[in-house]
Amino acid sequence: MTDGICPTDPTNVRAATAPGELTAAQMGDVRMVAQFVSRSHPAVITRLHNHIQLLVTSRGRSDDRLGPHERLQGTASRDETIRVFVACSFRPYTDDLGTFPSETGPVFVRVRVVGRQLPPTEPPLRTIGPPDAPIPVTEAEGWVRAALGDRWADHAYEYRDGRDSIAAAAAASFRFGVILDRTATPVLAPDNFDWSRIDNPTENAVRKLAPSAGNTSLQQRLSTFGPYAATARYLDPRTTPDGRWRVRVDSRNADPGTLDTFTVLADRLRIRGVVDTRFVPLSLDLEGRIARLVYQLTGSPALYDAHVPIPTEPELRVRPTDRTWIDHYGYHPPALPLTAEQWASGLCAFWTEMVAYGRIGDLRSPWAGR
Repeated sequence: MTDGICPTDPTNVRAATAPGELTAAQMGDVRMVAQFVSRSHPAVITRLHNHIQLLVTSRGRSDDRLGPHERLQGTASRDETIRVFVACSFRPYTDDLGTFPSETGPVFVRVRVVGRQLPPTEPPLRTIGPPDAPIPVTEAEGWVRAALGDRWADHAYEYRDGRDSIAAAAAASFRFGVILDRTATPVLAPDNFDWSRIDNPTENAVRKLAPSAGNTSLQQRLSTFGPYAATARYLDPRTTPDGRWRVRVDSRNADPGTLDTFTVLADRLRIRGVVDTRFVPLSLDLEGRIARLVYQLTGSPALYDAHVPIPTEPELRVRPTDRTWIDHYGYHPPALPLTAEQWASGLCAFWTEMVAYGRIGDLRSPWAGR
């Protein structure tokens, strides 16, 4: 590894669009399902919408919770033997997943739609096990549009494992999401948004839901600029175009056996929020077998130094016997790491705890270089 900032890897531009837009006939089905759901569950939908609004505008500080009887669920529009369930959750620190204009305060609202084989008379709370009743994508999207309302749903996306076909004929589980700012106004995802970190590292195929017929301004915006917000104009200078931290890395004086493990750690530290949403890594130097990390915490000009031993990959496969855990791994692992990826993940998790309780390392002298 050479000295300097790692160049942007095009494989890291993660807001990939998958083919599979719905046809006009399918969009007609979506509207039909949304109308069916809206007529069937008006009170529950209003309650859900108010719940989302309150959680987002309070920055997650609200104690509002949906009771079991307030969950959006009911029979599918064309099959009474299938029960459709809609669940909403919130992804904290959404601004770590992409570049947003300052003061946006984004919150990613997950919406999961699943189908279960369940007669209308069967109580929903007795449902156990994974989704088992495939429903059309039009059924799932119709429930999402009814749940969110046109204003939010027009900005929503479907996302799933890239190995699956977007807009597939049917599935037992669908995932959708919409980004709301601090006022609960919907915004488009940035072009460097990391979809893979929402739920599962393999989920990276994304489809933008078509806006409603009356939303001509958004239709024109999407037709002209595409389904994402361009970030070049307000890109954080501390990050690369794909939204990762610019970390100066130097391993010229390294023990050669530690380079592979060190590289895994360096790549992980470039991921925003991997340690803490306030944690900004600046440089990572490897001298022999000891790495020195220099970092800041958002909102403070202070620099901090942290030192950590770098094990080799063969050493990770051997349980340490003649030294302490800290000397071997740099932290006391709850489970012994056997690979460089496991070691780096465990170290970052340990640092997360340390930052939560204060900081890691020592305060760096103001006159010391980075």
